[in-house]
Amino acid sequence: MENPQTLVLAAGSLGDALLTLPALRLLQSQGEVTVAGTAPYAALGEELLGIRRVLPLDPLLQKLLTPEPLDPPTSDFLRTFKAVFVFLKDKDEALLQKLVSAGGIQVHFPPKPFAEFLGEARWAAEYWLETASPDPLPPDSPLRQSKLHLSENLRQKGSGILGSLGLAAPLVIHPGSGSPSKNAPLSFFREAAQRAGAGAKKQVLVAWGEAEEKDLGRIREAFAGLDRLKILPSILPLKDLAAVFSRSAAYLGNDSGVTQLASACGLRTFAVFNSTDARVWGPQQAIILAALQSLYQ
Repeated sequence: MENPQTLVLAAGSLGDALLTLPALRLLQSQGEVTVAGTAPYAALGEELLGIRRVLPLDPLLQKLLTPEPLDPPTSDFLRTFKAVFVFLKDKDEALLQKLVSAGGIQVHFPPKPFAEFLGEARWAAEYWLETASPDPLPPDSPLRQSKLHLSENLRQKGSGILGSLGLAAPLVIHPGSGSPSKNAPLSFFREAAQRAGAGAKKQVLVAWGEAEEKDLGRIREAFAGLDRLKILPSILPLKDLAAVFSRSAAYLGNDSGVTQLASACGLRTFAVFNSTDARVWGPQQAIILAALQSLYQ
């Protein structure tokens, strides 16, 4: 086995995972990074994340959180890394001691509880950047950008998926999220689609995922009768959705992981924040604040 330098333990939803991208880019710039992460990290994969390897978090975390001493295979695995960064929102002393018990590993937890950080009303990605390095990055550092690595093959796949739907460079609308309280009314998104299609003569693609599956009938009804509009026929895997975003013109959605994904793909992103703080959870603050004013310009 090769000897990667850094292990990151990372938990969270798709939006949480994408907010760790600047920190992962910073660590990767200093050496090879392996992430033991939750399902969104595995779904995005090494290529999009721009790191060496992705492993499932749960099997490793179960061994680290048991009261028994570490078994030799786990200790040997941990000692292949020079440092372990724990991207969890609360410091767990038992976890810290278990990692230290492997021997010879630098262990880094966030410098403060996440609840305390939230009181500062700063972009959540800063929390993980400060975990990755005590020295702040310059404001203009490219490492501060939350961007995925999009290959030409992925972009070509995006063109193919859109072409199969009869679309090219559409406005993508995602009218859902993981919480109904975050969602703008479907009538808002219908009006946006109508203006884009009938007014600006642009094609529109309505995307949906597992969170919206139970409301798919309402979504189809909300967009019924609009010209130049298609609704995704089925749920796309995250890599395929990223491929579609890489060949789209713009995106409109609520505060959601899919909105974070669109922004991380470099897509011009308009995000509606109803019940959450855009300063903390927004993928790009300036775009979010200007979204409703500039959408139809």
